[in-house]
Amino acid sequence: MVTRLLRNEISPIHLFVTGMLCIPGYLFQDTLWVRLVQVGLFGLLAAMNGKRIKWVYFVGMVVSIAFFNLLTPIGRVLYRLGPFVVTAGALEQGILKGMTIVGLVFISLFSIRPELRLPGRLGGLIGSVFLYYERILEGKRKLQARHLISSIDEVLEGLFTPGEVVGEGEKAAVRSTPIGHLFAVCLIGVTWASLLLL
Repeated sequence: MVTRLLRNEISPIHLFVTGMLCIPGYLFQDTLWVRLVQVGLFGLLAAMNGKRIKWVYFVGMVVSIAFFNLLTPIGRVLYRLGPFVVTAGALEQGILKGMTIVGLVFISLFSIRPELRLPGRLGGLIGSVFLYYERILEGKRKLQARHLISSIDEVLEGLFTPGEVVGEGEKAAVRSTPIGHLFAVCLIGVTWASLLLL
């Protein structure tokens, strides 16, 4: 149901604007459990929009950011191992910072589709960047650390044909329906209500 809504009921530009309007309400949220729920919601929306989410990678990102944040102890001491001190404030701030970055990635993944066309010359350039980024993510070839430059060349050569016009052959963009508009308003409203009321 939500997958169909994201792909067929809301236009790429309206989905993009929805994501952009959710960002300020998300960024200023400082309640940890609300941030966790929001990250889960945006990650679910990204997955339902057809994006492959590597959950282990994102969990690892949050854990590593939280760990390095522990190096500046703040607040009540939870655990002490020699000179290393785990404090409640540092742990909470670290998790919050990690979740912030992951949530922003999820917002971009669910709100940007390959067929997004922004107005103007700059909009066309930005749309091209999003299109190429989407194609690279969808590519089956992987980058190899030992042969980084040559593997990047292989990925790019496999994705683009000479003389190709950006956007050529892409499916026609869908138009927003009343259900799509309702979804956008509800998502923006929930994001901002959680900031203002919780």
